[in-house]
This record gives sequence, structure tokens and C-alpha cells, in this order.
Amino acid sequence: MNSPRFMSAILLAHLTVGGLSLAQTLPPPPEMSGATGTQIAWASDAFATNLMADGVTPFEASGKTIRFEIGTFMTGFDPSTEPFENWADKWVVLQGTDYDLNDQQFIGTATLFSNSDPFSIGAQAYIWGYLDKDLSQGETEWILMSSPAWSIPAANSPLPTTFSVSDVRVQDVLVGSVGGPGGSYYMQLGTVPEPSTCLLGMISLLSLALHRKRA
Repeated sequence: MNSPRFMSAILLAHLTVGGLSLAQTLPPPPEMSGATGTQIAWASDAFATNLMADGVTPFEASGKTIRFEIGTFMTGFDPSTEPFENWADKWVVLQGTDYDLNDQQFIGTATLFSNSDPFSIGAQAYIWGYLDKDLSQGETEWILMSSPAWSIPAANSPLPTTFSVSDVRVQDVLVGSVGGPGGSYYMQLGTVPEPSTCLLGMISLLSLALHRKRA
């Protein structure tokens, strides 16, 4: 795994040496034509071992498209206290990109044109990786991570901002995991059940608790 300092250098190179042409940078809204905005480079380490939720299958061997997005949640919404099925409706995307199977990473350069809500200065940024955000289609796999260092910058800042998965601590991951024991993996997706499965599980636990209480 690369060091955070090395990753910062790679992200800055992506910003300054032609990387912008490869990024899926969103255009400025019509009312802000001519605005330059501030650049946010976001990425994971290249050539890293990243695993599906089974803890065995590498991303490259899964045969599945894994999407990553950088963004934030609507003001007042805390994903750590809300059920999974509510996340997608409250999620606001700044930029998205598919995991690169050859380089074994995701990397992008987003441009923040405005600090309009929910992208206010200092708001918490997140990176969300997933197979499918629609839980109505059945069980899926996600990783949602952040870092205390990932705060939304001023849209008129002349300096670029970098968000690297290397910044993420174990406790900063709400679904999935990072930093496997002994460096066994870099990122791992977690299983997210469909809402009906979650509800049935809760009902079963409640029934069991009531049965024990009566006994």
C-alpha cells in the first residue's frame, strides 16, 4: 500500500498533468458559466488488493462493475443513524467513476463550482462504492467511507484538495472495511440486505426477546 504522502503526489499529478481530461468532471451550472471552481482529486491506491464481500474474491475476478462516487448527504442526514434504504434518496453526488480493473483503483478529479447546500464549506464528504444502490433489487455490496480530513473546501479556493482512501481509518467506514489484517486487503465491500430482509431480521430478534422475557 502506498503512503499517504505518495498518494497525495499522485493525486496532484492527476490534477496538473493531463489528469483533468480523464476525469468525469461535472460542468458548471448555466447560471455559473465562466466559473472555474476548485478541484478535488479523489482516489484509492493503485495495484491494491480489494475484495468483494465474501472476503476472498478480488474486484478484478468478480466480473462485476463497481461504481465509486464522491459526494455528501443532505444537511441534517446522518447515515450512521439511518437505515440503509434511506441513504440513496439523501445522497448528493459530486462525481462518479468506475473502478479500473487494470490499475486496480478508482481515481477522479471533480470540480466544485458552488458551496450551495449541501456542499457548504466544512461539510463532511464521503466516498461510496457499490454494485447497486437500489436495495429493492435484492442483496447488494457497498462500502461507504469518510475521514475527518474530508471536509468540503471553499468553491473559490485556488488550491486543489485531495481525498485519498489512505486517509480513512477503520472507524471511518460505515459499511465494508479498509486496512485488512497484515495488509491482506486495502478495501473490502460489505453485504447490504434488501429492506424486507432487514425487517424480517428485526422481527425475529424482537420475537426471540419477547419469548425469553415470558419464559
